[in-house]
Amino acid sequence: MPWQQLTIATNPDLAPLFETLLEELDALSVTMTDGADQAIYEPPLNTTPLWQQVIVTGLFNEETNLDNHLSFFKENLPNDTQNWQVSLSQLKDQVWERVWLDDFKPIKFGNNFWVCSTEHKVLEDDATVLTLDPGLAFGTGTHPTTALCLEWLANAPLNNKNIIDFGCGSGILGIAALILGAEYAIGIDIDPQALTASLSNAQQNNVEYKFDLFDAQQYPHTAQDIVIANILAEPLISLSKDISSLVKPGGDLLLSGILSEQTHQVIAAYQTDFTFSPITIKNDWACLHAIKKG
Repeated sequence: MPWQQLTIATNPDLAPLFETLLEELDALSVTMTDGADQAIYEPPLNTTPLWQQVIVTGLFNEETNLDNHLSFFKENLPNDTQNWQVSLSQLKDQVWERVWLDDFKPIKFGNNFWVCSTEHKVLEDDATVLTLDPGLAFGTGTHPTTALCLEWLANAPLNNKNIIDFGCGSGILGIAALILGAEYAIGIDIDPQALTASLSNAQQNNVEYKFDLFDAQQYPHTAQDIVIANILAEPLISLSKDISSLVKPGGDLLLSGILSEQTHQVIAAYQTDFTFSPITIKNDWACLHAIKKG
């Protein structure tokens, strides 16, 4: 079934009002997106910041009569309200999961390690492949933070190593470590959907028997050879003691999900117990590698 889409370009002051008006028009969904490529990476807790320019989009059934949408907005906006433009467009019906999978091409890390969806094949000889379809939890290898961690794993000696994937999301990093030779992995996450996704992805890659998953409130506090935490700078800093305690002396710590300008604050939270390698940066995101002292 085709769909109709009303798109309003406006400012952050008017965006909530347009959201309400679209709901009054019986929109099936309303979304807000960035209208000026202004990134908001890590907002304070309990806040919902908006961009300087906002695109508010309402999705409607084909049968919905939107002929009078312009007059409806003008009647319900304050007098002389400016700074808004509206357009109406048609969307063809598609299997959106298929569209996303078609765009999710195989990604190579290191010499010959690949992340690939079930819809594609890696044609390289002797490739090591992690099969993963985009799902409910963060982590497909396309984001720079995940890519930096996968690149490190693809080049690290992992044989007989035990891994902790702290904030595992889709489980991609723990699963990658196991496929690349690690002995055992623990995945930890606060989101039940992430744990479900991690288990499903581990099963798809035949490593579920050596990948144990735990809620962030009740995981084993046993130090391991390698700890990877791909979350965000603020929780990395606030949880630094807990994360540090999970790394064996001489073990590796990999921290990601950090903006390049936040690296010094994160390093400061860990430098008492760790010796850091040079910082790796990709598209303004940083990955920190360190060895535990002692």
